[in-house]
Amino acid sequence: MPDPSAAPASSVSQSVSPAAPAPPASPVRIILVDDDPLTRAAIKPLLRPREDYAVVAEAGDGRQAIEAVGRVEADIVLMDLGMPVMDGIEATRQICQVPRHPHVVALTTWDVDDAVVRVIEAGAVGYLLKYSASEELDAGLRRVMAGESVLSPGALAELLRYVRSQPALAAPALAAYDAHAEERQRAVVQARQAAAGLSRRELDVIAAAAEGLTTEEIASRLYISASTVKAHLRSAQERVGARNRVHLAVLAERAGLLG
Repeated sequence: MPDPSAAPASSVSQSVSPAAPAPPASPVRIILVDDDPLTRAAIKPLLRPREDYAVVAEAGDGRQAIEAVGRVEADIVLMDLGMPVMDGIEATRQICQVPRHPHVVALTTWDVDDAVVRVIEAGAVGYLLKYSASEELDAGLRRVMAGESVLSPGALAELLRYVRSQPALAAPALAAYDAHAEERQRAVVQARQAAAGLSRRELDVIAAAAEGLTTEEIASRLYISASTVKAHLRSAQERVGARNRVHLAVLAERAGLLG
């Protein structure tokens, strides 16, 4: 939902790395979720010129988004955050509890705020600016389908700086507006406890992923294969309870694993 009070994004290019994998072999099926029909109408033309994407459903609120996920097969849900009935954060949380759920990418009109962090902790793989250029939207979606972080190194660094600047999740004031604050704090405690069982190499891979490096870039830096990087990332995510690479970086920052 467009937010007229929000400051304009500093740079659309910050949210997506310019490097992106090759186009997918078959169309990526997308559910487009925004309570503003004009916003949905503005986003669809950015996808339409490319045969790589097919909008298979639209939704105007979080509850409709959940219903759409149950009704059609989709690869990615482009999710607005501020919506009536059910917001995008709660919808993302519920969608990501379903086995073999589609990737959720948050749509926002600004770069980073608490809602962006909360939707990532709910399971979103990252965020894109609503008014990204077609090429930037395409690059971000292709990176998602390739299993990479949708965020560029600069955008991920900005996200982690924001996380670092916020009060501890245990702060009582958070409970007043975030019903899941305790759950989020438990996830941090779990990550901190799991850190003792992480290998030195896993910690190195986490640190590199938190810089926004791709699988190939991490492999080159650490002199290991891409498959080994993926194995370490899977192991680390399972140990600390992270949902994806970006969530792993956020948990690592909160748990003090990034130095």
